[in-house]
Amino acid sequence: MLGKDEAMPAARCRLRIGLLCAAAALVLFAAPAGACTPTPLPMGAQGPDLCYADRTWSEPTLGGRELQQQFDFYRVPATTPTPLIVWAHPNGMSKALPANSPMHQALVAPALRAGFSFASVEFRHPVTNEALANSDVDPRVPHYDLAYALQFIRANAEALNIDKRNVFLVGQSRGTLAVWTALQDDLRDPDSTDPVARQSTRVNAVYAVNAQTTYSGAEFAERFIVPADRAKFVAAFNRQHPKHAQFGSAIASVSAGQKPDPPLRLIYDSPEVGRLLTLEQISQRDPIHYPDFGPALCTTYAQAFGNSARCTYDADSRYQGDPGAAFAGYVDFFKRHLRPSASGGERP
Repeated sequence: MLGKDEAMPAARCRLRIGLLCAAAALVLFAAPAGACTPTPLPMGAQGPDLCYADRTWSEPTLGGRELQQQFDFYRVPATTPTPLIVWAHPNGMSKALPANSPMHQALVAPALRAGFSFASVEFRHPVTNEALANSDVDPRVPHYDLAYALQFIRANAEALNIDKRNVFLVGQSRGTLAVWTALQDDLRDPDSTDPVARQSTRVNAVYAVNAQTTYSGAEFAERFIVPADRAKFVAAFNRQHPKHAQFGSAIASVSAGQKPDPPLRLIYDSPEVGRLLTLEQISQRDPIHYPDFGPALCTTYAQAFGNSARCTYDADSRYQGDPGAAFAGYVDFFKRHLRPSASGGERP
């Protein structure tokens, strides 16, 4: 299992999700076809396909489509820096959020109305993309794309007119890698000669829908499977996922220390189970979006922080298939965690 204090990969450009697995117009600042080279962004940059790092990969959940480390940026017209929401998509989707889509209406539209700029990131995932080869410069399956995107965006804060002190993560399913990312130690290297590497990977708060709060089969079994069936579950999981030891766990990463982990709001589209299940019972459910992931993480938060206010969840079937319901109020949640801007006062 990947510990929070484990050493991070040295090189920058190197994250079936889970356990068992725009009406702003877009102005183009696209990378050349077939290439993605991260360079400082021009003032006023916005639109699709802004490049934050230089890796490409074949995405199994999109029929092997070749993807790049890019993000789409929706800019709020403003004379002062704006807070930023960074979105991480579920499997079967890309970073694209067409203006007439339910996801755009649930995510981008309310953010822009509230004065938040919005970035939608393309990223690799430690479970979905575990087949990607480890290498000397990328010694583990990919975990850190969301973190690298945060650093690149912060390094280009002036060009994007965003407030580095007010950055938030929102994700769904695969994109709830945002939770794991937010709970890791800061990748910031203040002594680096690279201006991107000098930026923080920490965020103010995270809102996640159908979040996997551990990628460890052993931890899943310990928390959710009856004792008699745990060994069989773990053996099957480990056979399916040869790199399982590298996957990691948000639950095991919680810290209330000197730099405490951010507030979380977790939404699930089925009711909490609240008891241990047999292998037969778990096989009849969706273990990737298992609703008890939420209370498991929030219980750990409560134990670490001494109260239940910092991590909250709701698990209800009314959210199923309805992004408008699942993400309702997510911007208001983030507004509660805005920090005073550098110029004084709060944004927006």
